[in-house]
Amino acid sequence: MTRPELIWAGDRLAQEFGMELLEAEEGRCRVAVLVQERFLNAHGIGHGALIFAVADVAFALAVNSITDAVGVQWSLNIFRPARAGERLIAQAQLIHRGRQLLVCELTVSGPEGRLIARGQATALPAPREGSSSCPQG
Repeated sequence: MTRPELIWAGDRLAQEFGMELLEAEEGRCRVAVLVQERFLNAHGIGHGALIFAVADVAFALAVNSITDAVGVQWSLNIFRPARAGERLIAQAQLIHRGRQLLVCELTVSGPEGRLIARGQATALPAPREGSSSCPQG
């Protein structure tokens, strides 16, 4: 199994939310999720936590494709609502790969490429002693 496949297999939230892995390569990942009724907030639009979650899963796969890493900082601006029935696509692209920090640009788009959210996230490399396995959570 590749590193992204190991992370994907161990990500219980991604499975519970019905996310779909579209693409994963070193430093880059795309993940999709359907905005279901159960993911709507009190205003009847996609909950911000769902938008963040799909972006975070893409981020985790992108950075862990390179090394064991844990997220430590996120900044995500939501520009437009996600509506029930829409398929959201989150993309994470590594923009900095240092010895002590990994930084990704995050984008979440709706139908026809409509920009929903954009931001950045930072991870710290966190190699496990005596193991090259990927973190489980």
